[in-house]
Amino acid sequence: MAGPFVIGRHGAVIGAPPRQVFDYLADMARHREWSGEENFQVTARPEGPPRVGSVYRRERTGQMLAPLAVRGGMGDSQVTVVKTMTITDHEPYLALAFETRNSYNGLLHSVERMSFELRQETEGTRVTMVTEVEAMVPSAFIGPVYAMRVFRAVFERLFGGLFAKMVAGPHLPRIKELLETGEIAGEI
Repeated sequence: MAGPFVIGRHGAVIGAPPRQVFDYLADMARHREWSGEENFQVTARPEGPPRVGSVYRRERTGQMLAPLAVRGGMGDSQVTVVKTMTITDHEPYLALAFETRNSYNGLLHSVERMSFELRQETEGTRVTMVTEVEAMVPSAFIGPVYAMRVFRAVFERLFGGLFAKMVAGPHLPRIKELLETGEIAGEI
């Protein structure tokens, strides 16, 4: 493994109390409301309230762009994407973190880590969100992975801002919008 690439660190003050913000973020089934990943269905979730070690499974099958080896052949564009999300930190109203293992047609592609820190402020709740991605590759490609370690600092410096805008950037503003406008009042 090449190790995690920190691709985003964002902060915002959300005009809602920490309890409301935390409960919304900890509801893993609602992540599709703000993550921008459409058509994912939660196919498995643990019983009881979320806690460290709780595992959720989200799945989507559809036509999508993916590397040829993942699609299963030249003419096949059907890909099943499975995201297995495990809560790694759960401190009510203070901190939440989870790790997502992404697979495409059964092949592990990457691991993402997302964490949220919450702090009460006069205007509401200050939320700091950090997103990391770790590429997972078959052992045949271990040489290039070690080369990636050498160039990691350059990669982060050159592309970190771009990835932050593409991957982590839109999440926090969308969470803020949903909580402040009351769009999350109804269940999905």
